[in-house]
Amino acid sequence: MTTTFDAATSVVSRGRDAGGRGQYDVELVNEYAIMGSKPNGGYMLACLGRAALDAAREAGSTHEHVIAASAQFLSSPDLGPAQIVTEIDRVGRTASQVNATIGVDGVTGVRAQFTLGTLHDASVPFWGDVVPPPFPALEDLAPSPMAGERGVSLQFDPDAGFQLTPDGPVAVAGGEFRAYLRNEVDDVFDTVGLLYASDVMPPATFGVVQTGWVPTLAITVYNRAVPAPGPLRIRFRVQVIHDGYADEICEAWDSRDRLVMQSTQMTALRIPPDATPRTGAP
Repeated sequence: MTTTFDAATSVVSRGRDAGGRGQYDVELVNEYAIMGSKPNGGYMLACLGRAALDAAREAGSTHEHVIAASAQFLSSPDLGPAQIVTEIDRVGRTASQVNATIGVDGVTGVRAQFTLGTLHDASVPFWGDVVPPPFPALEDLAPSPMAGERGVSLQFDPDAGFQLTPDGPVAVAGGEFRAYLRNEVDDVFDTVGLLYASDVMPPATFGVVQTGWVPTLAITVYNRAVPAPGPLRIRFRVQVIHDGYADEICEAWDSRDRLVMQSTQMTALRIPPDATPRTGAP
């Protein structure tokens, strides 16, 4: 089944260059962008993952899913046409590895390495100690004040998200956001969709200190399972803010209560000299 997200991350192969690297075109669209004319990092990572899967398939890989990704964010391209270059590291029985970059007019925006494998729809964890936090029932939540004209929506837990004030939406203090992530059309996410989910939330640092733009410098994502149909429950939290950098942890559970994705990213932020960590209500 083809979803809206599939279309938004579809890539068109232009063959290989003289060095054997795959060449792809992609159109970065507004429906899966977060801030104005700039695509968010998870969206670009998802487009790269789509190209990596195609390149590996052409090289003989039978692996169907992205199981891990690690990326560095070098620049922020505008929405519109972009180019992807892929290079196969290895096609193996257990896993395959692919390097990929995305950029515009020769300027690289993201450089990533993907590990591909095969996950099974009916799988359950052999062992694990990560338990989902309590989420309110989805039907009890109001539309998010952060929602826009996008292909997905976030519906926040009012105790760990955003509250409406006369000055607009304000983050709840505490450094942890929890929300349902919904695909506006069909609530279907694959492992490429999980790459997008890894960076879909507003910066968790907003619950600790209000700053301007918080760019992602690097991210690592582990996909544990192919999500069952339905909304994803996302927890996004900051652990440490130090010397102008923060680490943010993302976890996603599917409708079967399985942990389907974990990620860690390093972000940069400028803290006002007189700022103190926030506590209490907005």
